Amino acid sequence: MKKITLFISLLSLMMLAACGSTNNNENTNGNNDDVPSLVEVEIKLPKAVEPNEEVKIEALVTQGGENVDDASEVKFEVWQQGQEADHEMVEAKNDGSGSYSIKKTFEEEGFYYVVAHTTARDMHVMPRVELTVGNPEPIEKEEKHEEEGHSHDHETHEKTDHNDHHGHESSLSMTLQHTKAVKANEETTLSTEIKQENTALTDATVRFEIWHEDSEKHEFVDAKEVSDGVYGAKATMKESGLHYIQIHVEKGELHEHQQEELEVE
Repeated sequence: MKKITLFISLLSLMMLAACGSTNNNENTNGNNDDVPSLVEVEIKLPKAVEPNEEVKIEALVTQGGENVDDASEVKFEVWQQGQEADHEMVEAKNDGSGSYSIKKTFEEEGFYYVVAHTTARDMHVMPRVELTVGNPEPIEKEEKHEEEGHSHDHETHEKTDHNDHHGHESSLSMTLQHTKAVKANEETTLSTEIKQENTALTDATVRFEIWHEDSEKHEFVDAKEVSDGVYGAKATMKESGLHYIQIHVEKGELHEHQQEELEVE
């Protein structure tokens, strides 16, 4: 009788151990599943754009290498270099296969900025590229700074070519991401994917500089590398309204920064 009781006890312990192992595996997998892949947006432009010629501007939205066909919103913001207000905002058409596009006609030569404001799967991404229309005369740095010198410092940063902050050509690209709805006094996660010549920039020092449009107080938040070339940090905005976020990147002699906008509810 004692032998039977002992056998049953051992069998029960083995079953409990197996269940515990299964639960641990399930928890581990669950934790991995709780970390979604970042939504990525690639802006595609025609090779050449001439004035008064209709062209297609496209955003390819992907997540984890797969096309995102269910983006909540994709809007293109377009403005000419030096234009401080009245930026054109055009809602994109869903073409399927992760592609969202608009048709646009530029009436005059010049240098333009294009931002794809993309909200998809509870993430918001705002990549920005430059577009040259026709053959405009290059704008000298001195003229550019003089033209924009009456603006606030953060506006000057925004209008300046992000790839030319320190007098040299940079191959860095940065994309700011954050949770879909950012509310005042609620913690949110900011992240940025940084690439250099289409390769993830790893082991860099990255900081987010954050300030409200009506405030002179700037807050600096250090970001951690959560995966290759992706850096994230938690931040809390204390006021509603428009905020500016400057992404600072340092690695060796490299020191670049890019400014983005964030609307807080």
